[in-house]
Amino acid sequence: MRRLLAALPLLLLAACTPNTADDAETPRSADEPTWSVACSSGTTPVDGIGDLELDCLGDGTATAVGTADKPLVVVLWASWCVPCQQEAPEIEAFFQANGDQVDILGVDTADTDDAGRWFADDFGMTFPSVADPDEAVRIGLGVPALPGVALVDTDGTVADLIVQPGVTAESLAEAASAAFGLELA
Repeated sequence: MRRLLAALPLLLLAACTPNTADDAETPRSADEPTWSVACSSGTTPVDGIGDLELDCLGDGTATAVGTADKPLVVVLWASWCVPCQQEAPEIEAFFQANGDQVDILGVDTADTDDAGRWFADDFGMTFPSVADPDEAVRIGLGVPALPGVALVDTDGTVADLIVQPGVTAESLAEAASAAFGLELA
């Protein structure tokens, strides 16, 4: 029993690490994904990340990862991450309910652009996302594995970091309300 408990963290990490097998890039169809949500650059760098620019997953433009006039919720996800698939509708619901009070930036981590766009399309994501194939954001924030959420104040400080899978719209609203001092739905 002790061995099983000791191995559990490794099993959880293995469940959310990239699949590098050759068959991991099987195309969904002959068509390209059509998802495209434009990004806007933040003006204040996020602690641990600095002046990082990543390509917008929606339109390919260089996007500075940072805060603007509102607190920022950074959501780290990937198409190959099963807990990310479970959380995607919850993140979208949180964005729909609170996008007027907080900015949300998805970070497609260690993934291909096409796989990320298919994922965003499949889950009806309407918030912007950037491509981070080298995992600079995950590493900079100290997130051990996907999924992960960073709650970033307007001054760029990370107010809270959520690294346990199972985020819901309600739990994210509670965490963001506490971190930012806002009343969120």
